[in-house]
Amino acid sequence: MALREKASTAWSELKQKIQDKENQRRVIEEIEKRLQQGREAIDRLEKELRNPENQARVENKVRDAKVKLAKAKAEFEKRKKQAVAYTQKSPEKALVVAAAAGAFAGALWVAFRPKKLEGGLVPAR
Repeated sequence: MALREKASTAWSELKQKIQDKENQRRVIEEIEKRLQQGREAIDRLEKELRNPENQARVENKVRDAKVKLAKAKAEFEKRKKQAVAYTQKSPEKALVVAAAAGAFAGALWVAFRPKKLEGGLVPAR
């Protein structure tokens, strides 16, 4: 049987299944069932979101995150001022440290970058 005939046969069978009233009824029932499950899930989620206890918990976590962020910003500013002061006090040492850090970063880059194959392709990992 040629490909065209097989496709035609398969298409005819599919059309028969689609036109079958029992299949249509089962598909409609399944769709309605899934829609109802979706509505129930949305209702449960909405109920959880409106729960004052959950709202309070989320507000506390947001407040804690803001406090941690403020502390991190303050620590960053403190370290930044220390680095600037050190650089102004000992520019030679700061230059050596920066060069060493750059060399180390370059070595890591070379060690971990993907190797190119012929034709410019990168191997899959």
